[in-house]
Amino acid sequence: MTINEIKDEIVKGITEFATTEAKEAVMGWLKDKVVPAAKEVAAVYTGKLKEAAATESGWNKFRDSIFLPTLIDGAIWLTDKALGKMVPQVVAAPTEPTPAANETAVQ
Repeated sequence: MTINEIKDEIVKGITEFATTEAKEAVMGWLKDKVVPAAKEVAAVYTGKLKEAAATESGWNKFRDSIFLPTLIDGAIWLTDKALGKMVPQVVAAPTEPTPAANETAVQ
């Protein structure tokens, strides 16, 4: 099979993955699995960068202590906030009426 044949097969089947359900599943996976894992990795990495900054000077100190940690943390924060706006929020309906609702219904 040539690369063009493989490409053509992928293009033919791509509509299966462009459904609303598939997109929502990917977005949910990114928010629930990828972002938390990225936060953990970033915390360790930025910690090591800040440790390395203690032995650096000049622009390298700025890079390791401020620039890269801020860039990494900012990118993850922005991604998390954007996904929070795009991923549908499931709100569970209350199983029992609240006392305030009962008082309103009685009056």
